[in-house]
Amino acid sequence: MNLNPIIALIAIAILYVSFSVFAQRKIANYKRIKEIKKEMDAKMKELRSFEKDVSKEIVELKQKEITELASESMKHQIKPTLIILPIFFLLFYVLLPMFFPSALTVTVLSYTLPYKTFFIAASFVLGMLSSILLAAYERVTAKKQAVANTAQ
Repeated sequence: MNLNPIIALIAIAILYVSFSVFAQRKIANYKRIKEIKKEMDAKMKELRSFEKDVSKEIVELKQKEITELASESMKHQIKPTLIILPIFFLLFYVLLPMFFPSALTVTVLSYTLPYKTFFIAASFVLGMLSSILLAAYERVTAKKQAVANTAQ
């Protein structure tokens, strides 16, 4: 079976992005990340509301609390990367070269690109689209939930 390289690369990019989104949703604790963001916003608001007569120690304590929350949030967000990035490298440096000749180029809209560049571009575009769609879906879901909570 001789498959068009563009279709094959897009299919591989779709599989990779799908796995990436799935891994991010399963590994990262987005509920906790949202809680941390709310806590940080509240502490930042409190920090901004302090008058000049507040002691330096209190300000430093609040800043330390915010830094600790930011660090925890970062840990939750980086966990999926520890899984996703090695798989990308395996795919990019080992599996793609096994299935595609190194001289393969892909022409899209009169641009000729090496197949690996095309794969990266396709993965990037698909990843951005999936992020936008998921953010929109979560926003709609949150609004529906807020309306349902106020109706109760």
